[in-house]
Amino acid sequence: MPTLDDVTSTFMGIYYLGFLPSFWVRLRGLTTPAPNFQFPWWPEALRPDRFTHGAVITWWTFLSIVCADIGAYFVGKRFGQTKLLATVSPNKTVEGLLGGMAAAVCSSVLGAYLMGWPLWYISGAIHGILACGMALIGDLTISMFKRSSGVKDTGRLLPGHGGLLDRVDSFLLAAAPVYFYVKYALPCFPQRLPLPFLP
Repeated sequence: MPTLDDVTSTFMGIYYLGFLPSFWVRLRGLTTPAPNFQFPWWPEALRPDRFTHGAVITWWTFLSIVCADIGAYFVGKRFGQTKLLATVSPNKTVEGLLGGMAAAVCSSVLGAYLMGWPLWYISGAIHGILACGMALIGDLTISMFKRSSGVKDTGRLLPGHGGLLDRVDSFLLAAAPVYFYVKYALPCFPQRLPLPFLP
């Protein structure tokens, strides 16, 4: 007879591994996420009908999350002193989080500039903070799942890496917030601020 924990785990798995990642597909399908959204530097061989704007945003979000992981690792290893959530993930530090967020923001601002986002220095920074923050929450969520289940790794497919789910946990929760940000918030940004010293 299935227990309530079994039923809860099943539905949580469907939601976490099925529904949430589906937003990457929705993001990939976006073609005009912002007014005057264009690629003046884009090769003709990769026209939007072959490689959508949403696909570029998707891959750049992946890049920002990877940069966040790399920045958090090196800054945390070098300067990490203050534990973030020791009971959930003892190796994560506040300094590492700040380093990862800085790396993600730099990556996203560069992407926003190249993709011609309105107010690229602001909209890109928000995208980087959002991607980094949700990636961290996704990472901590899997850590909580493992601790509540009493296991060290999520699988045996990638020995030494904590399992396959540990490699993709940062990407699972980031999809939906980034999709809604790009689809609904980004078009609300003005093309420029009415300040003479800003582009």
